[in-house]
Amino acid sequence: HRLSNPRPSPCASSALAMGGSFSFSATARDAYGTSLEEGDWVECTSKERIPEMMKPLGRVMYINGDKVTFAWVVWGTYIYDENDIRQHGLQKVMADSKGRKLKADQLVMTREGEEALIAEVGDGSATLKFSGADTQYSEGRSARGGGYTQYFRQTDIDLFGVRVVSKPITRGNRKCTNPTCI
Repeated sequence: HRLSNPRPSPCASSALAMGGSFSFSATARDAYGTSLEEGDWVECTSKERIPEMMKPLGRVMYINGDKVTFAWVVWGTYIYDENDIRQHGLQKVMADSKGRKLKADQLVMTREGEEALIAEVGDGSATLKFSGADTQYSEGRSARGGGYTQYFRQTDIDLFGVRVVSKPITRGNRKCTNPTCI
């Protein structure tokens, strides 16, 4: 807990019953049982009606026994125990190097300027589809159509400075700029 400040609710003030057993072992777990490590990101999934773009992400800074220290962009640094994590429905998510949640079909860019499309986001990794030739990211790649697919863990995203450069591409926001489309 932060000295002399009450712990903030990352989702206003809603209790969420997750059910099932919940315990910390060698590593902490989110409200849904997914393992948490230092450097991971979480979001609130409680039943409060908060617009998606207003939900701040928190970063796991330290894990010490049954306590997890989160750094919230909005509230600062606070310590939560397993009951707090369950109550607020904190769930592990993947985020770019700036702390923006990763979603399928977003365009991302590495620190070196290479662009990729996020094909899939899972609990512990994101699948990025690069369109360029072989680069430092292509080790262990799956080559298809001149590009390659690479799986990035959160540590890789941070290491290579991967950041979101566009909203997810959907049918509604695709635009043709070719003169034959006009």
